[in-house]
Amino acid sequence: MVYGTDPFSAQNATNNDPNNAPSVFGALPYPGSASSVDPPLHTRVTFRFTSFNPTILDCSVFGPNNETYYRVVTAGQALTLLKNGAGQNVALIEWQSHPTVEAQAVGAKQPVGKWLSLSPDRRVRGMIHSRVQYTWAPVDRFLLLFAPGSSEWLARVTKTYDAVLLELSARAIELGLVDAAVLATVLLQSGRSIG
Repeated sequence: MVYGTDPFSAQNATNNDPNNAPSVFGALPYPGSASSVDPPLHTRVTFRFTSFNPTILDCSVFGPNNETYYRVVTAGQALTLLKNGAGQNVALIEWQSHPTVEAQAVGAKQPVGKWLSLSPDRRVRGMIHSRVQYTWAPVDRFLLLFAPGSSEWLARVTKTYDAVLLELSARAIELGLVDAAVLATVLLQSGRSIG
């Protein structure tokens, strides 16, 4: 059985009032439902963020064949590293009043709020990757990543009682979005203000 499947906040998992927005800790507002198209099940790859110590900012990320693909390591309150399965740094997050992120998937060091920019209506967040503006949007109990002009999601984030799941479509992998989607999942599920 799945518990706390609200991708934004476990404490709001039992709140069924559609007019009461879940807490998103500054990550995303709650826009309600929208239509989306699921990519074929057999083409999806799932990453499981688990072994929280105590949060997603210190965890292991398992992929296909239950292999460790990433580790998220936070040193004190100031720095979080995303490391690949070989132990190499993939991204660096500096937690300050305006957090910054540095990663190949992001480009040069920049404010998290610039890379994952909140729309003017505060309903979605944009994510720039390879000069393309993707969109993270809450839909039902999921957080979905869309390419411009497409209703088929590229990535889908959800929570269970003991893990965060990131599903990637084959198209997302072809577009080289794996590192960016993993990093965005950490940031959007961190519970911290990201600008």
